[in-house]
Amino acid sequence: MGRAWAVALLLVAGISFSCASRVPEEQLLLRETTTGRTSSAAGLGQRGSNGAALPVVLWHGMGDSCCSMGSMGSIKQLIEDKLGVFVHSIATGVGEYQDVWSSFYGNVNQQVGKVCGELASMEELKGGFNMVGFSQGGQFLRAVVQRCGRRLPPVHSLITLGGQHQGVANTPGCSVDLTGAAAKACTAMQLLLARGAYAPWVRENIVQAQYFKDPLQIDSYLRYNIFMPDINNERDDKNAAYADNLASLQRLVLFRFDEDTTVVPRDSAWFSFWDGAETVIPLKDQPLYKEDWLGLRRLDEAGGLIFESAPGEHMQFTLKWFEEKVVDAYLA
Repeated sequence: MGRAWAVALLLVAGISFSCASRVPEEQLLLRETTTGRTSSAAGLGQRGSNGAALPVVLWHGMGDSCCSMGSMGSIKQLIEDKLGVFVHSIATGVGEYQDVWSSFYGNVNQQVGKVCGELASMEELKGGFNMVGFSQGGQFLRAVVQRCGRRLPPVHSLITLGGQHQGVANTPGCSVDLTGAAAKACTAMQLLLARGAYAPWVRENIVQAQYFKDPLQIDSYLRYNIFMPDINNERDDKNAAYADNLASLQRLVLFRFDEDTTVVPRDSAWFSFWDGAETVIPLKDQPLYKEDWLGLRRLDEAGGLIFESAPGEHMQFTLKWFEEKVVDAYLA
C-alpha cells in the first residue's frame, strides 16, 4: 500500500475534526448494570507508608481523550473525590483534538517512551502509585511497567479493563456511539488495517496495527509488528528485565468484559489467544506462562495475578460500577 494513499485517507478522516461533537467510543453509560464477580482480593486496597491511598495514573482507550467529562474526566474526578489522592490522566496529544487523534494514529513505542519520562519526573508519584488502563491503554501501561523499570517509583497495582494483552485478530469495531470526525478517523483506521496491518507505513503509524496479531500469520506478526511481540517477549531474544519488572507488581488485575465484541478474541483481556484455528488457549496453557516470559507465573504464584469479569459490552460501565469494583476493591 502506498504512503500517498494512506495519507490521503487520513486527511479525509481529519477534515473538520471536532471533539466537541464527539461521544467517545469507550463512553460511560450512566445506567444501572449487573455487577461482575469480585475476587478474593477485593477490598485489599493499597496504601502508602503514611496510611493514605496511593496516587493513580490513568491511560484512556481508542477514540477517547484524557480529560473529557463524558468519560475520563469523570473517572478522574471520582477517584480524586473518593480517595483524596493525586490522579494523572495521560494525554498523548496536546489538547483534546490531538489526544483523540493520537489514539488512532501514532507510534506506540514513542508514546510509551514519552509517558515513561513524564511519570518518572512527577513529584506527586515519588512515593509509589497505582495505574488503571482502559482498553488499549491497558497494554500500553503494561509496556510502561516493563520498559521503564527502575526509572519509575514503585508501581503497586496495574488494573486493566478490556485490555488487548495478546493483541487482536480482527480490526477493532467502530462503535455506533462514535460520531462525526472521530467515526471517520476510526473508519480510516479500519480500512488501512484491512489493506495490510504489517505494511511498512501502516505498522509504523496506525496504533491498532501495533497490537494486531493474525493467528494464521504468526511469522509475519513476529517479524513485522513493532510493538506487541516485544512487550510480550515472544521473540527468541527474551528480555529478562520485562519479566522481572512485571513480576515486581503487587497486583495485576485483568478485567474482561463478558459480552465483548470489540476485542477479538475477548479473552485477550486475560492473555488468552487463538491457537491458529478456532480454539482460544488460556494463559496458563501457553509457553508465555509456563516458561514465564513475562513474570506472570511468578506473579500468580505470589497471589498477585487476578482475573475479573465485567458485565456487558466493551467499556460499557457506569461510574457506580467503577467505584465499587475498581476504586473500592483495588484503589481505596
